[in-house]
Amino acid sequence: MKRLSIALGLTALAVLLHGCGGGGGGGGAGIVATERVAFVRVVDPATGNPVSGAEIYFMTDTGPIAFARVVSTASGGPAEISLSVARAIKSDARVGDFILRNVGDNLVFRGLWVKRPAGYTAVVRHTNAQNIKRVIQTPDSATTVAACLVASNQAGVVKTVFGAPKLIDFGVIEIFPNNPQVPPPPVDDVCP
Repeated sequence: MKRLSIALGLTALAVLLHGCGGGGGGGGAGIVATERVAFVRVVDPATGNPVSGAEIYFMTDTGPIAFARVVSTASGGPAEISLSVARAIKSDARVGDFILRNVGDNLVFRGLWVKRPAGYTAVVRHTNAQNIKRVIQTPDSATTVAACLVASNQAGVVKTVFGAPKLIDFGVIEIFPNNPQVPPPPVDDVCP
């Protein structure tokens, strides 16, 4: 009886540990353990709310790969991911965040390109997961020029730069509105 109790206890502990954290911070160990997933939050600095109409692209040497926007209930298209699936990947994900699943090992990452909606400037502030800030003037169209891209300091072959399958948390991108009441900060890198 004592052996059965110990076995059941160890099994319960293993099940609990399997579902906990890990995988790059933020939960979803089951999904993230088997695939590489990129995450980024995009907000308006004046309100802290998601920027409606913004799009984020994982730029490679062969072109852009679109992130899916987190929505409360996804319609099933590739441009959306449901909040419940997003929270299985990153526990604090919220509607308006962006997730890219199944990032390939051999892609050559150049950076993140922000396609901004009308009413926003080309200036964005990126705060990475380590709280390092960089202000960038982004281009109007997709590019692989490093100075124009968010997280370009991590450019390189995905499996070399990011390692094994895990959650790649790119942090927060603030897109500055075209509003004199919210002036953008000075730019660190100006897109040529």
